[in-house]
Amino acid sequence: MSEYQYYEWQRLEGPLTLDEQNAVGALSSHIDVSSMQASVSYNWSSFGYDPMKVLAKHFDAYLYFANWGSYDLAFSFPPGLIDANALEVYFDEDHLNIRKIENKLVLKFEKRDEDGYGGDYSEQSHLSTLSCLRDDIIQGDHRVLYIAWLNAMSEQSHWYEEDEDDLDNFYKDPEPPVPAGLNELTLPLRTFVDAFEVDPFLVSAAAERSSNLVPLRKTAFSSAINQLSRQEANEFLLKIANAEPGAVAALRKKLRSFDKPSEEVQSNPRTIGELLIRAEELEEIESKRLAEKARKNHIARMRKLEKEEDQLWLDVERILTGGAKMKVYDEATEVLEKLHELAEFKGEGFRFKRQIQTFAKLYERRGALIGRWEKRNWL
Repeated sequence: MSEYQYYEWQRLEGPLTLDEQNAVGALSSHIDVSSMQASVSYNWSSFGYDPMKVLAKHFDAYLYFANWGSYDLAFSFPPGLIDANALEVYFDEDHLNIRKIENKLVLKFEKRDEDGYGGDYSEQSHLSTLSCLRDDIIQGDHRVLYIAWLNAMSEQSHWYEEDEDDLDNFYKDPEPPVPAGLNELTLPLRTFVDAFEVDPFLVSAAAERSSNLVPLRKTAFSSAINQLSRQEANEFLLKIANAEPGAVAALRKKLRSFDKPSEEVQSNPRTIGELLIRAEELEEIESKRLAEKARKNHIARMRKLEKEEDQLWLDVERILTGGAKMKVYDEATEVLEKLHELAEFKGEGFRFKRQIQTFAKLYERRGALIGRWEKRNWL
């Protein structure tokens, strides 16, 4: 398998200047650069610079994909836009972490799959969708952080043995605060779940303790603006006029804080072990539901075939009179497969074999036809 790596950066808060575009364009001989985005891919080489530094210096969002199983998503934040200390409860050094680069805070999600990736590479470029999660984090929506924590705990569970007598048992660790809205994931969150291969049943288990997301009133901004002091309004206007990074996002965050509902105090947080067990229960419930649905669909299909049974046998006779042709053999066998399935359903396999034997005598010189039936153990 040949190597493949894809790097993409996006600007979310205003375009790159011409000087910045030229600076990014000089980083690689074949990098594609526009005022809002840059991307480059490699088959036998790698990007020659630290992509996190490029992100912090020039961009707001970053995605990296390699076909050997690496997938990274990262966001950069100007100083003061997010409270890193408030997010630490969701961090795991190998899957979700934050560090300061170029006077920016860089939040990075990581996935490493030893089995690699065998699908369509183009399907992995979802940065335009995933980048919306950056604004969610700024506005205090921590769903993606909690989901990343869930995924990290799921992966780590493969390395720990459960020991009831061990007080420091990994499975007894409590979950972090559960954000609202886990039961109504947005497209960016669903895309994150798919891209990072998060167990959907684990997310469903977590969502059982997640309150409904309270939407902001449409008039929230207009009414909230009146709550800003004259000094605050002037400071925000000056930052926006000077195109300072994060100025618009900071203003939105401030306005939304006036309308933000008070968070419920979480009591009796679940343990990692309880979440994993509940996810298994939900998966089993879904498996049984799908099996029952398949059973009912099968019965309905068999009832329909039963009404057509006599005609299907006549169709086989008609088709076989079409001569010694591969197409004829395939078409007749396809109809017989339906009749065989119906016979198994009705418990009349003996009748089916008796009829097949009758056909076999009539067409015993057609070896290719008989061979098809023998492979299916009909003769």
